[in-house]
Amino acid sequence: MIAPSASAERSPGLFTEDIRIGVLNTQVGFMKQYGVTAIQGLKLGIEYATGDTWQVAGRTLHLLIEDDAGDPGTGVEKARRLFEREGVHILTGCASSAVALAVSPLAQEYRRLFLVEPAAADDITGAHFNRYVFRTAANVSQDAAAGGRYAVEHLGRTFYFLAPDYVWGQESTAAWKRVIERHGGRTVGEILVPVNTIDFTPYLQQIRNAGPEVLVQSWSGSGAKYLFAQMRRLGLFETMRVTGGLDDRQNRHALGLDCLGMIGICKYSYILPRNPANDWLVRRHQERHGEPPDLFTGGGFAAGIALVEGLRRTRGHADAESLIPALEGMSFDGPKGTCTFRREDHQVLQPMYIVEMVSTPDLDQPWAIPRLIREMSAEETAPPLAEPALRRGAVL
Repeated sequence: MIAPSASAERSPGLFTEDIRIGVLNTQVGFMKQYGVTAIQGLKLGIEYATGDTWQVAGRTLHLLIEDDAGDPGTGVEKARRLFEREGVHILTGCASSAVALAVSPLAQEYRRLFLVEPAAADDITGAHFNRYVFRTAANVSQDAAAGGRYAVEHLGRTFYFLAPDYVWGQESTAAWKRVIERHGGRTVGEILVPVNTIDFTPYLQQIRNAGPEVLVQSWSGSGAKYLFAQMRRLGLFETMRVTGGLDDRQNRHALGLDCLGMIGICKYSYILPRNPANDWLVRRHQERHGEPPDLFTGGGFAAGIALVEGLRRTRGHADAESLIPALEGMSFDGPKGTCTFRREDHQVLQPMYIVEMVSTPDLDQPWAIPRLIREMSAEETAPPLAEPALRRGAVL
């Protein structure tokens, strides 16, 4: 085992001419698409930021990729292997918030930078924050800040919440409730259901009987097709508005037209931003993969740019003690425009999008696409600081 030190790059046997970046992300199971597209985006972000050289300050960047299988125990085992056996300078990942929360303490133990993408639970840069963790992914409070106030002002005043019963779903519901109630909305009920649910009928009947004006659904992965098909069959779209976050393209396509009329938030869609970074990403991704970038490709791309910009600031020094002050407060231009790492909690502040799911008869495709209603600025969607970050901010 390589003993942790104040400067991991200076640990015996670890310093090399090349910079080794460990990539820990899900490549099997219902979160496979999230992990795979985030990795594709990371590679393209590094290519874009280095001008296709994969070099910073004369040092070549190498990716060492491991599959965490969406399991916290596997994630911890693979992260230790990357730190100890592979000697990575930097770690990035994960799709699962549960895995990211399990791995975060190892970043502190080994004193290596951990850049989180695309896991969204607030606790990663909130209650369980440590100074070695940074995140380019939008957290659930940013989703809620973008969508919650809009829902109260434009969709209705009474709300019901439905989410999977694990850390991401629990925190997503809590964040949306907090924003909605602060702006005058009223909660009439909430349900947390098993993550592997495919029969939502009893829960949806309970929601329909409660008669809310708005249903906030926080669901991701392959189960969403069952949820939306059953909402459509039971007529929920005729009796209430539906909001929440957009899933990746594969899962949206699986919904077909069942999500028509939903108004919610979108972290990223290749058709929404207009800037040079996104133009490059769309063009290169189409050339490389034969299709446009997906929901979490944009976040992976931003992570790659952020890593390269941070390493430029340190002149190629990849130890955490050099990178942390370089990244804190750093702004960079990604596919969504200008993003900034907040000093206190290392959460990236970024634009978000309010969209409506609409049909496209002119394209003759059997699924809905997002139509932009409003772009929300990074300042408008800044999440609240958790207690660990507030205490740290008082020290700075």
